[in-house]
Amino acid sequence: MTIRTIKGRIVLAIVLVGCVPLFIGLLLAYVSGMRSLRDVIGGNFQTIAAQASDRVTMLVQGEIQGVRLLASAPLRVRQPVELANRSYPDDRSKVTALIEGRMQVWEQRTEAAPHLLNAELSRFLLETKIRDGDKMVGLLITDRYGALVAASSEPDHYFFGEESWWNAVQAGGTERVYISDVVARHAGSFRTPEETIDIAVPILDDRQHSVIGAIKASYRFDALLAMINQIRIGQTGHAMLFSADGQPLICPILPRQAHRIPEPLMRMIVSADPGWGIADDDGHGARDTVVGFAPVRGLGSPGKTWHIFVRQQPSESYAPIRDQLRNVALIGVVMIGLLAAMGRYVATRIARPIHTLRRGVEAISQGTYDGPLDIKTGDEFEELAAAVHRMADRLSASRTELEALNTELTRRVEEKTAEMATQMRKLEFSERLATLGKVASGIAHEINNPLGIILNRIECMEAEAVQAPLPDEVARDLAALRSQAERISRVTKSMLTLSRGAATTLKPLDLNCVVRSCLAVAGERVTAHRIRLEPTLAAPLPPVMGDRDRLETVVLNLINNAIDAVQGSVAPGLVIIGTRTRRTADGEWVELTVADNGPGIADEILGRIFDPFFTTKSTGQGTGLGLFLSYGIVAEHRGRLEAANGDVGACFTVSLPALAAAAEEPQGALWGSQARF
Repeated sequence: MTIRTIKGRIVLAIVLVGCVPLFIGLLLAYVSGMRSLRDVIGGNFQTIAAQASDRVTMLVQGEIQGVRLLASAPLRVRQPVELANRSYPDDRSKVTALIEGRMQVWEQRTEAAPHLLNAELSRFLLETKIRDGDKMVGLLITDRYGALVAASSEPDHYFFGEESWWNAVQAGGTERVYISDVVARHAGSFRTPEETIDIAVPILDDRQHSVIGAIKASYRFDALLAMINQIRIGQTGHAMLFSADGQPLICPILPRQAHRIPEPLMRMIVSADPGWGIADDDGHGARDTVVGFAPVRGLGSPGKTWHIFVRQQPSESYAPIRDQLRNVALIGVVMIGLLAAMGRYVATRIARPIHTLRRGVEAISQGTYDGPLDIKTGDEFEELAAAVHRMADRLSASRTELEALNTELTRRVEEKTAEMATQMRKLEFSERLATLGKVASGIAHEINNPLGIILNRIECMEAEAVQAPLPDEVARDLAALRSQAERISRVTKSMLTLSRGAATTLKPLDLNCVVRSCLAVAGERVTAHRIRLEPTLAAPLPPVMGDRDRLETVVLNLINNAIDAVQGSVAPGLVIIGTRTRRTADGEWVELTVADNGPGIADEILGRIFDPFFTTKSTGQGTGLGLFLSYGIVAEHRGRLEAANGDVGACFTVSLPALAAAAEEPQGALWGSQARF
């Protein structure tokens, strides 16, 4: 069933009427469901980001409180720092000189270097570090000038007064807390092979008014990383921590160096309040992703706030709506199937009478209509069937009358056509013979006059040769001239015979003798050229009935054409002349073939080469009558002249009936002239 039939169109119309509302409903369900799902997912991601922010804040604040408690210990920490501060002279320049001297001792790692530190306070810091477990890398305390007072292990240098954390603590007052970004491996104060985060707080005096020193704790980054790694959403959702300048701090999926945070995403999620949005590029290779974000309040270095970013693969985020759409689509497919079945049933009921009418009309057109149409619907279809039946009866009567008239008209047309064709053939043959006769007669008369003079001079020379003998070569040349001049005379006579419609006398002859005579004449032409004549004559050959002079004209014409075809070629020219016998259902035939290794005959002119005055030679080198006359001569001998392209060059074949095949013809019988046209 195709839509080109009325049945198919009815089914298609019913399916389309049912499918359009279905597709619109699916589209609306997809749009509204996708919007609602994004709202729900975005709200959940915002809540998760805010909760993660609070957990990070609580974790870091807990460590800050621990460092603050350590800095507020009066006997353990504050008293040793005050003693260190009182050890400096009042002159500021002397203080600087004293610190520089201690720095040199520290950098040289002499035996006096450990004595620069407070041993008891350093031991206390080491115990505190050990008590906190593996999360802490080291502790150090400086005085009010930034010089080292004590440390849990040896730091990389002695003076910290020019470092950013010490300056931030000193400039921030009593409540200032410094939290660093992620410190790279081997880049912190303790040169550990792990990434760390530094927390620094001020050490205040007894009145809590002025800063007398600072304490810095370096924590391993693993604890914070473990907490972020625990935030998982489904199979592909996770959270990450990064700074406001786009520097990733923690990501459980990609290494920090491989992260690429797009600028539009940064502008969206670096916000003072939690939120969610749709990211064209979420930095993890996914697009159109729902993301949640929230700031980590009160943490980060000055000007570099921290933010929590929550994402999930879109394929997993939108899986519920896609499942819903898949179910709705399945229902839609079932509905389409039901609509198609209903449409097919209705269309069959409507199309059945139409098909019956179509078969009836086809039967009328083919003449095989044999009765009324079986349509009993009680509506317009039944009335149309009755009208078709009446029309068929009238057409049948009209057809009978037309067939009789057509038969008579056909008979008369055939008679007149046959008569006109016969007259046209006679007229065409007469016109061509008349034209050919005029041309041949003119040529013959023009040749006979100088030819008579030539023959007369030859006879005079022969008469003189009787009285004064000539050299043998001159005598042979004179005989050859007389022979060829007489041959020209015979040819002109045959042309006059052709123009006057006279009969040709045929006698038995050996075709090989004709070929040898022509080869002797053509050999004189090719001596000055790189052309070789190669005869392949079969012997013995049965005799054929023919006119020797006219057959020599045919053979010599074919050889000359072959010589002209190979002249001027790069390769040496070769003309092969062969004879053979061939037996067919029509009897035995003698065949002559003339083949060359020239360029051959173009396919578009192969059918015209026997036309009169058609030639491919340049002006003045050919008349276009050679093959035309040769074809007529062969036809007079009841033979065939054919042309074809061989593997290399052209090949002409002359087929003549052997005398054995023409034994019923008396010797010297007159055969009527046969023309090609």
